[in-house]
Amino acid sequence: MLYIIGGTSRSGKTTTAKRILKEAQIPYFSLDYLMMGIANGIPELGVQPTEGDLITGRRMWKVVLPLMTAMIENHIDYTIEGVQLLPNNIRELEQKFPCQIKSCFIGLAELDVEKSVEAMKYYSSQTENDGFIDLSYAETVTELERIKSDSLTIRKECGKYNLKYFESSVSFHHTIDEVVTYLMKF
Repeated sequence: MLYIIGGTSRSGKTTTAKRILKEAQIPYFSLDYLMMGIANGIPELGVQPTEGDLITGRRMWKVVLPLMTAMIENHIDYTIEGVQLLPNNIRELEQKFPCQIKSCFIGLAELDVEKSVEAMKYYSSQTENDGFIDLSYAETVTELERIKSDSLTIRKECGKYNLKYFESSVSFHHTIDEVVTYLMKF
């Protein structure tokens, strides 16, 4: 079974993947590593991490699709998480491989940007190599507004393609519990 967790940055994708690893011993892979490998190793593919997650996701799909297809065809239990996963692509994959994928998306569409700046900065300081810590207040607001906008787009697309969407802006830890339960339910 392939467990797929898409959604925006800071929504809880990696936290969820780590919980699944701990509780079910299912390894996970963050597409951020693949993105950096493609951006730095195969620049002709046009993947640029700073260009926006939705654009990057469209460009990376030609690599991500065969990667996940190989995992499914080889019956590998794995969790794949990343901002680069888009609802229309995951719907296509689910149709191609029915009953072999469990997917969901997590977002921050209801985020109160102004009230969240300090909390995001605090949690950034608790995480290794987190770029948020170096952002000014204004840059953090801009980034959170982008995340909220992307979340609104993803939530709408999940509705369009009948995919599960979880909102993590109100109760982060409770939402992660719900996501883990949803994905691990057979």
